[in-house]
Amino acid sequence: MKVSIKTPTIHPIIVPTTSSLKTFNFYLVENEEKLFLVDAGVNTDECWHAFINTLKQTGRKMDEIDAIIITHNHADHIGLVNKIRSKMDIPLYAHQDAITRLKRETPFLQKRVHFFENLYKEMGCKEEASDQLERLKRSIEKNKHQKITGEINTLLDGDEIFGFRIIEVPGHAPDHIVLYHEGSGIMLVGDHIIEHSPSNALVELGKNGDRIRSLYLYEQSLQKLLQLRGTIAYSGHGAVIHNPHQVIENKLRRIERKAERIKRLLSYPKTAAAIAKRLYKERYIPLLPLVMSEVIGHLDRLELMGEVRIEQRDHVYYYKVD
Repeated sequence: MKVSIKTPTIHPIIVPTTSSLKTFNFYLVENEEKLFLVDAGVNTDECWHAFINTLKQTGRKMDEIDAIIITHNHADHIGLVNKIRSKMDIPLYAHQDAITRLKRETPFLQKRVHFFENLYKEMGCKEEASDQLERLKRSIEKNKHQKITGEINTLLDGDEIFGFRIIEVPGHAPDHIVLYHEGSGIMLVGDHIIEHSPSNALVELGKNGDRIRSLYLYEQSLQKLLQLRGTIAYSGHGAVIHNPHQVIENKLRRIERKAERIKRLLSYPKTAAAIAKRLYKERYIPLLPLVMSEVIGHLDRLELMGEVRIEQRDHVYYYKVD
């Protein structure tokens, strides 16, 4: 990769939210005489006005934008894409594995519902997850408006675009990428690193119909970024991160601490749901998709490391320290 000497100019677009995410962040970036948008917030008037105001403050116009680059497929990062592209024919880039999700292909979404039905049954929370599964089924039709229209250009690990290198960082999402500028150490990290919050490694359906071992991949992705000379990380939520290596190391230690807590609960076989109830108590039901992703992710990681074993009874998995 040719190293750009000039430091990119990053114009943060920050939109407050009352949720624990604190803000929705996306970025207008100038580098190598190119202007591009990294992520696109949510589809609200607040995000749209913040985007337009940032263009005005920088003295730029929408027709000067050379591209939109999406860090991952989640709805709070793609919200304005269709609206922007309905006004200007701007190229869109995303990781190759994001296309099916961005296009909201119905067969894939139906397969995903079936995947979670089986997963929650195997993990011992079929009944508790019934409301979540109904929401997931309804979302196929309800969220059709989130489908990204038009052509999507694909990116892969190691690709270079506008002086930034694409780094694949699966974990929070299977298609997640980071944009890394080697000359300055600037990283645009989406939700891979959020300083004030864990970047939930979400269990997901893989390309081959298997379960993605999300936390195991997320840990590897964090270690991958530690090998880079990252000096500043522009996150998808919350504050800009001025000490990315320290934040990454803290997240790796948190994974180890949580793993030890889970192992202490496995003196006799337990389901993932039983572990989640013990760890999260009254938060278990309200946050069920997130807490089950967290626990399943840790159990998958411990299994891959040979530290727990699985027993299957009536199509339900029970975990025990090996």
